[in-house]
Amino acid sequence: MKFYDLGLIEYKDFLTIQKELTFLKENIILFCTHYPIFTTGKNDNNYPWALKVDRGGSITYFDEGTLMVYFIFNVNYPTIFFRKIRKVFDIFFDGIAVYDKTKPGYYIENKKISSLGFSYKNNRSNHGVAINVNTNLEEFNTINPCNLRKVKATSLYNEKIDLKMGEIKIKLKEIISLVFGEVDETKNNSSIKGVSR
Repeated sequence: MKFYDLGLIEYKDFLTIQKELTFLKENIILFCTHYPIFTTGKNDNNYPWALKVDRGGSITYFDEGTLMVYFIFNVNYPTIFFRKIRKVFDIFFDGIAVYDKTKPGYYIENKKISSLGFSYKNNRSNHGVAINVNTNLEEFNTINPCNLRKVKATSLYNEKIDLKMGEIKIKLKEIISLVFGEVDETKNNSSIKGVSR
């Protein structure tokens, strides 16, 4: 298992990197943030102005205050894989937010703080989990997150939960390694060999 931090990156540049890494046979986690962008799932035709990507779900919003956690993993059984993803974030959000399987994501009351969206092809996973750390909620709440009526987005900052990006990454590395039973084999977090930047 290897962890890489891409920093702040254009979403389309991330998609190029994800595509290149998908051909590898390693389990890779990417941390990053994006410049402001609205994206939607491949089967959602309700938002022609949003960038359509190869994942499930509906419309969402990312920006510099949204921590993206992308999982490019070998996945033979998506149900088992997703169960582990749930366990990772159940541990992370313990005492903060709860998962709602009727409208997948993590919530504080009826406010969404984290979204999940994956796709699977040739036994590899793509995409991942978004955590609203200090997201621009004014911009995000111009839409209904994931097209869910009466649901608004919130963030850790908005809920007065003092967790910084760096702290969250460290905590998630520990939890992901524990849940998936793999050690961090990353030797250099600054670059990914053979991948375009």
